[in-house]
Amino acid sequence: MCLSRFRIPFIAIVALTLLFSVETIAEDSQSNLAGRVIDTDGKPVAGLELALKPVEIKEPRDIVPRTPFSEWSRVVTDKEGRFVFRNIDAGLSQFVMFPESASDFEIISAEIGDLTFYSTAFLKNFPTWFGKLTFRIEPGTHLEDVVVNVKTPRMRIRGRILLRDGTPLANTDVGLTVRRRQRDRDFFIFPGRGSGGSSGRNVKTDAEGYFVSYYPDKTSEYSVIVKYEGASAKSRWFRLKEGQRNDKLVFLLRDLEEHRARRSERVKARQGVWVVNPENSHAYKKIQCDSWEAAKTKAKAENAYLVAINDAAEQKWLEAVYPEKAFFWIGLRVPKKAATWQWDNGERLTYTNWINTQQPESGAIAENEAPVAMEFFLKRWMTIGAESPFLPVIKYAILEKEDTSAETDEATR
Repeated sequence: MCLSRFRIPFIAIVALTLLFSVETIAEDSQSNLAGRVIDTDGKPVAGLELALKPVEIKEPRDIVPRTPFSEWSRVVTDKEGRFVFRNIDAGLSQFVMFPESASDFEIISAEIGDLTFYSTAFLKNFPTWFGKLTFRIEPGTHLEDVVVNVKTPRMRIRGRILLRDGTPLANTDVGLTVRRRQRDRDFFIFPGRGSGGSSGRNVKTDAEGYFVSYYPDKTSEYSVIVKYEGASAKSRWFRLKEGQRNDKLVFLLRDLEEHRARRSERVKARQGVWVVNPENSHAYKKIQCDSWEAAKTKAKAENAYLVAINDAAEQKWLEAVYPEKAFFWIGLRVPKKAATWQWDNGERLTYTNWINTQQPESGAIAENEAPVAMEFFLKRWMTIGAESPFLPVIKYAILEKEDTSAETDEATR
């Protein structure tokens, strides 16, 4: 059944992708999506595997799958290029090839009635995670006669990253370096001289561990290096001519577990180590804790106090020493109404770094004296009340003491 009465209530370009929603007058709660796939010449593409990838947008750059790879809705186009997705998940989804980064085609656009939605994921200078067709179909919608336009990829490098046991490194950001060298013509057995360069970037693997890079843009020799958590792997040199692709690269991170183990040992070694700030000769230490009160108790047991940040220089130094993407309790609380702002060690508040640039009013928090933490991203300060959604994830605090005679890390960092 083809429903001609539908409308698009909003179309918005968000930070990553095109987001659209479709509503119809529906007879039941199930949703279907049907159409056909054609190439740039208007010919149907048969035998092309497609998938609907259920996703969740956690932050502008972070789109993550909502369901396991095995549960994605998948179809194969027939000899006329037609496809039908039935019983579609009501949440947010991406229309992708299958495997996501390992197809011989790329999606250019999707036509729905008189509207065309373009994908920018295949365009030059656009990261592949940007611009994939992302949509939400309201329950009960039957959307038919969608025309999906595809093309063969332009010059590119595609690879797959595997762990030592052969499982893919899936849905993970990795560092990618593409090296290029251009050699003059060889003379007999002697290689010619040449020039080259390299390009570094981050790429994200898909659910099968594949990634795509569109850096190759001219005839040359290339080599690829992937890095993740200290482990790395590289390809041999290979030659690409303009318009060609290398889609068969495989990288095996054999020593990833060893790097993770060494990093874990370094983290453990840093626990319990006092780090000296050469600007004020104070010592600082990161601890684990279950609450602000527990952190204060631990500080007292070590003849220290929760950190008091007195100027921008001290703030920047702390950000450099503790760059982890984590919240940290600091020695500040919102005082009771009409009370004076001061640090837990008794010092007056002379510097602030609030997340919204405006200091909370004393007594503004219902439970009074709500503690303050440095947030995980930019290390700005924010109050954490009993109802704060961030309260359960704050597991660290920073201690400070003036007595630096105890065992410290002499590194000035």
